[in-house]
Amino acid sequence: MNYIYYKDPKGNFGDDLNGWLWPKLFGEEKPDNDAFIGIGSILFNGSPLFRGLEHKRKIVFGTGIRPGYKNFTCDDTWDIRFLRGPLSACNFNNTYEYIADAAYALRLTNEFNSIRHINKQYEVSVIPYFKSQEFFDWQALCDKLGFHYISPAAEKGVEFTLREIAASKYVIAEAMHGAIIADIMRVPWSRFVLSTPFTEGGKVSEFKWMDWLHAIQLYNTEATHIPLYRKSSLHKKIKALTGNMVSAEFLVKRMVKDELLNKLANISDYYLSPDSVINSIDSRMFEKAAQLKQEQGRLVERR
Repeated sequence: MNYIYYKDPKGNFGDDLNGWLWPKLFGEEKPDNDAFIGIGSILFNGSPLFRGLEHKRKIVFGTGIRPGYKNFTCDDTWDIRFLRGPLSACNFNNTYEYIADAAYALRLTNEFNSIRHINKQYEVSVIPYFKSQEFFDWQALCDKLGFHYISPAAEKGVEFTLREIAASKYVIAEAMHGAIIADIMRVPWSRFVLSTPFTEGGKVSEFKWMDWLHAIQLYNTEATHIPLYRKSSLHKKIKALTGNMVSAEFLVKRMVKDELLNKLANISDYYLSPDSVINSIDSRMFEKAAQLKQEQGRLVERR
């Protein structure tokens, strides 16, 4: 299959999981074959990722809606096996089922058990959102806190990052797939919010988190919010000079840094989805993956 996903030039662990995971389950990529759409919040009208695929079959395997002002629409070339969560399913008036984020298919791989049961090396690990990297020296921040830093860019490869998460006793994540992989590995996690209201947009960020969390039956989680935006005379002046494009907090990093250090140091609430939910996800994803493998095998035989 042709694996379709967003590729950031600097790397992003959540998106890059696609290139590592799907060949292990469904074989090496074949660009001329059916399009396979897995991990990501990439279902939205006008997505550049789907250009040139208008007449190809597009298989949706646990992908999420990216919310906009109009519902995502699709024709009969779309083969939706399941969606990430209930909010994505609502986009289609619940015509299609949801299971959970496609990354939970990691639990179906041959490598999963060896990765999951790696020895614990880190008490607490921190994974920021990949677009938050530019604001601070995260390694230095984590060193000061006595925490372990896991880069969301996954410079040493996806499997290395998976093992880093599995080797942690607790994970503090701004990156959603940092929290998702922690949950998959049964590592308690906590969420913090820093740059995503600006870099990703609050509407998109909250939608995708709630879509995933409700799919795994976590309804009352709380996040640690470190604001980058404050009402101040300096803020108002900078906003006026830059045409409402720049927040003072991006420039007054010391203030944000101190608050970030204080709040991360005092996180005490961690979450994990129920084992019963994980067992259900495993069973349903195994069934969906087995069905797709069988279909792809028949297609190969016909060719």
